[in-house]
Amino acid sequence: MAIAMKKLNYDRITTTIEREWLAQIIAGTKKVECRQIKPYWRKRFEKVSIPFELRLLNGMNHPVPEVTVLIHRITKDRRAGEYRLHIKKVLNHKHWDKRLRKPKP
Repeated sequence: MAIAMKKLNYDRITTTIEREWLAQIIAGTKKVECRQIKPYWRKRFEKVSIPFELRLLNGMNHPVPEVTVLIHRITKDRRAGEYRLHIKKVLNHKHWDKRLRKPKP
């Protein structure tokens, strides 16, 4: 069964991410984001429909580097104790120099 990706207004979850992983997602080398299997994440995933936007922020001081990706599938890796969020595409990024792979000044 194919998932329609033409929806204009996706549900969104916003959370934090370490800089190393943010850089890899923006560069397109990281296609799966992992989160621990915990009640916190189970509740958040129950509130959104797939596909959904995942907004990832690195830090709290302005300007905060961020990336928004489209998640098209969630799988569970019970052995690793992780949800695996499969990234369909990078929708946008802010305050990040893609060429230098670091935050913009």
